[in-house]
Amino acid sequence: MTIRLLAISGSSRQGSVNTRLRDAAVSIARRHSAEVRALDLRELDLPLYDGDSEAATGLPEGCLRLKQAIRDHHALLVVSPEYNGFFTPLLKNAIDWATRPQEGYPSPFPGKVAALLAASPGALGGIRGLPALRVLLSGIGVLVTPSQMSLPLANKAFDENGNLINPQHQKMLEGVVVELLKTVRID
Repeated sequence: MTIRLLAISGSSRQGSVNTRLRDAAVSIARRHSAEVRALDLRELDLPLYDGDSEAATGLPEGCLRLKQAIRDHHALLVVSPEYNGFFTPLLKNAIDWATRPQEGYPSPFPGKVAALLAASPGALGGIRGLPALRVLLSGIGVLVTPSQMSLPLANKAFDENGNLINPQHQKMLEGVVVELLKTVRID
């Protein structure tokens, strides 16, 4: 059976280095026969989570689509820039909405497997945001793979075709993606 992977970038910027890193990882996963959907969180048009709004109008359509996308995939590849030592508010808001109860459906997260990536034009490559993201995902029932990758100086790391220039970076990314695919168990 083919592994289905949902690849999410926590960045909403045009030309984001995190989205470029996600796309490089997607290429690797597809070469390893995974079926991959790259999800743009902006397309979900999720409002800032507000419990009163949820009580008044229910779950927004974008939340329902996100929850279904998570349910439809075996694994998650999550790529996020670092904002002040944390992952992005865009990503946090999406996860908050996706954890909200939905009548007739369990939470989409327990039992999923995820790998984490980050990229930044800075020297640390977004590494400071990954531990908090690991804690959050683990806390909602996601098995997060041990290996992860942060890509420093990412604004100079890709060629014009979106490929990583440095062979070591490519090898690291390949290792994270392959570990994710090997960790997924399909019954």
